[in-house]
Amino acid sequence: MTMEWISILKCPISQADLRVLTASEILDLNAKVANGQLWQTDGKPMTTPLENGLIGVNGKYIYPIINEIFLLLPDLAIVDSKDKILGDSLSDDKKLVKDFYDNRGWHITEKGDYEDADIFEDLRPFAQDYITKCHNRVNRYLNPSGTYMLDAASGALQYQDYLQYSENYKYRICVDMSFQGLAECKKKLGEKAICLLCDMTNLPVKSDQIDGFISLNTIYHIPKDEQVTAIKELYRVLQKGGKGVVVYDWYKHSPWMNISLLPFRGIEFIRHRLRGLAAKAAGKNKASKNLYFFAHPYEYFKKHLDIPFKLVSWRSISVPFMKVYTHSWLFGKQILEKIYRKEEKDPFTCGLKGEYPMFVFEK
Repeated sequence: MTMEWISILKCPISQADLRVLTASEILDLNAKVANGQLWQTDGKPMTTPLENGLIGVNGKYIYPIINEIFLLLPDLAIVDSKDKILGDSLSDDKKLVKDFYDNRGWHITEKGDYEDADIFEDLRPFAQDYITKCHNRVNRYLNPSGTYMLDAASGALQYQDYLQYSENYKYRICVDMSFQGLAECKKKLGEKAICLLCDMTNLPVKSDQIDGFISLNTIYHIPKDEQVTAIKELYRVLQKGGKGVVVYDWYKHSPWMNISLLPFRGIEFIRHRLRGLAAKAAGKNKASKNLYFFAHPYEYFKKHLDIPFKLVSWRSISVPFMKVYTHSWLFGKQILEKIYRKEEKDPFTCGLKGEYPMFVFEK
C-alpha cells in the first residue's frame, strides 16, 4: 500500500502530523496488547493485535489501519496510559447513523441494490433517466481534474453515476463513519481510494489540501447544531481555486412539496402518532429511531454559514412525490422530463422551493 499522500493528514485530537508505524513499533505495541497495557481513548481495552497503523509525530495517539481503511475517529485512537483516556465522544445521534449504515444501509438486498437505495430512492426503470441527469449536474460545479477529490460521506458509492466525479482525479478520499461503506468503496476504487473512517465535523485533513469535494445527501444526518460545522470543515480543507458541492434536503421547508404532498404528510403524521402510542402501550417511552434526520431552512444557512455559496437545484421533487404522481403507465417519463427542463431553466428557484438543493462553493 503506497501512502505518498500521508502528509495531508493530521491527528483529529492533537492536530499533529501523522506517520506510519514501523515494524518494530508494531511488535512493541502488540506486546503491550497481550499484556493489557493499551486502551482506546473511549476507555475500552485494546485486545486486537495491530497489523498496521499511524501515529502522531508527538507520539500521543495511534490509529489502526484495517484492510487499508484508516480508523481516524477520536474514540478509536489507541493510548498507552489510562491518563490519556478521553471518554466516549461520539453522540447518540451519530452512533445511530453509524449503526444504521454498518448493519443495514450498505448491505445488498435480494434485488441487488443497497438497502439505503431500496428505502430512500425511486428505483423504477422509467425514472432512471431523470435521476441520472440530476446526478450528472454535480459535475458542472466541480473542477474537471485534480489530485484529491474528497467525498463526505461516501457511503458505498452506491450509484455508478457517482464514480464520474473523481474520474480525472488521482485520488478519491472517501470519508465515512461506516466501515462497511468504506470497504465497499475500496472494492470499487482500489488504490485510487483513500478511505478514512472519521467524523465530518472534525476532518483529519490539513487545511487547503483538496482540489474538490462532494457531500451528497449527508449533512442532514448530522446533529442539527453541527451541520454548519461540517460544511465549514469541507471548505477549510479546500485549496484556493478548489470547488465543492453539498446536496441537501429541505424536506418540510420545501413549499412545493408541502403543497403537493399535504394530504399524504397528514396521513404519515397520524401513522407516526399511532406508532408512538403503540410504543408507549408496549412500555417504551417512544418508538425507536433507525436514522437521525434534521433539515434546516434556507434562512438558517444564510444566517449561520459565513462562507460564500451559490444555491441551485439538484432535484426539485422528492421520492414520495415521484411515487405518488409519476407512473410508467401515466406519462411518468414525460412528466419527469418536463420537470427536468424547468429545473434547468430556473435552477435557483427550483433549488430554493423544491426538495433537494445544491450548495455550490469555490475558494
